[in-house]
Amino acid sequence: MSQTFDTKRFGKLVRHDVRRCLPRYSTVGSMIVSEVLFVPLMVLSQVWQGSVYGAGYRLTLMVTMSAFMASQTPILLYTYVSRKKKRGDIYFAMLPASKLEKYLSIVMLSMVIVPLALAVGNIGVDSLLTTLHFPMYHKYLWQTDFRGMLSLPMLCCCLLAFIGPTFGFIYTNAVRNKAWRTILYLMLWLWLLGGMLMPLIMQLVEESSLLWIVAGAEAVLTPLMAWLGWNKMNKIGY
Repeated sequence: MSQTFDTKRFGKLVRHDVRRCLPRYSTVGSMIVSEVLFVPLMVLSQVWQGSVYGAGYRLTLMVTMSAFMASQTPILLYTYVSRKKKRGDIYFAMLPASKLEKYLSIVMLSMVIVPLALAVGNIGVDSLLTTLHFPMYHKYLWQTDFRGMLSLPMLCCCLLAFIGPTFGFIYTNAVRNKAWRTILYLMLWLWLLGGMLMPLIMQLVEESSLLWIVAGAEAVLTPLMAWLGWNKMNKIGY
């Protein structure tokens, strides 16, 4: 298989990966349902419904859970891509695409397609509850002004806390040593979840300078994770 990049072949691979990803997500359908429905329904029981912080809390959980789900796409899609004596690596090797196309397809699915699908699901649920006018469901996301709660360092931290670990999962998924792979998974999950929730806490205590330090550290680690993932996939031998 030619290792040059071909646009048409890449488009076919992305469509193929989307079709393969759908049944894998359906096997964890309960997680998707909880991700889409749990946050707004849970907030119905909160005593501080009418405040902007209720909507902010709901938005924080939506973003965190969606980012976690999307970051797991490389694991769901191509488990065992470089682990010998497994069918996954053989299937991955037989795909009619270059290694760059395979890598970019996983990146696009993990960081663009799946996050957009989850965002549409969350917006749809919130819109439904808004339309139905649940008596305890106040301060809908559509009607809430988050400008006072969000800041540039906070947004940078959250974005990098999703992109960096997702690149890391692409790399870790191709690591053969089980113990090292498990340690890396735990570290990446800690980075993702901590990186999503910590900015909110710092924002509440107005520690924006510390947020920039965290964002700077993540900005250094994220390109490293991207390079590790590509380098690992590029060196896979079959």
